[in-house]
Amino acid sequence: MALSTIVLVNQISNLSDARYCAGMGVEMLGFSVEENTPAYTSPEAFKEISGWVAGVKLVGEIDEMPVEDIQPLLQKYPLDMLQLNTVFLIEELEQIPLPVILRVLIDKDTDEQNLLQFLELYQPHVEYFLIDSTELTSIDSATHGLLSDLSAKYSVLIGFGLTKENTKEAIEKIHPAGIALKGGQEIRPGFKDFDELEEIFEQLED
Repeated sequence: MALSTIVLVNQISNLSDARYCAGMGVEMLGFSVEENTPAYTSPEAFKEISGWVAGVKLVGEIDEMPVEDIQPLLQKYPLDMLQLNTVFLIEELEQIPLPVILRVLIDKDTDEQNLLQFLELYQPHVEYFLIDSTELTSIDSATHGLLSDLSAKYSVLIGFGLTKENTKEAIEKIHPAGIALKGGQEIRPGFKDFDELEEIFEQLED
């Protein structure tokens, strides 16, 4: 199955999610590789899960790990990319040996000009900007305009406000590089309800 845009699925923590998403044409699978974080995946679990999927990029999600601890981490996790969920200094990014997805949070008070300046500064060091929000749950007219402006200049992944009703329209009108979704816990080992992801994937069938 081919999808009409790049899709990253974060917080993969079980084989069911990984195999389903890979089979649906997802380009990137994200794993939480920092201990004591939600959906943490141990090196052993990562090896087992990643061994069953092919044709996808494996992304390690990091919250606040010191940059000097990243290189040893990569000895345990053979990753293709890193997703940084907090802002690192540019000189720290220059020490990271893999392409970076930088998660940037916005809210209703975000100043567009300040945000554009920030993205411009970090662009040479970042593969994608994951635009996310812990406050905004939908894409209204104001947010739509902001995301369109960002997507016109930078490689943006939209990480919030997407539903089965609006995903196709958002892709066609905002023109982001792609979107980011979240996996979830298995109901029981080997059994997973994929209804929510499936409904969005149906909007992305190419």
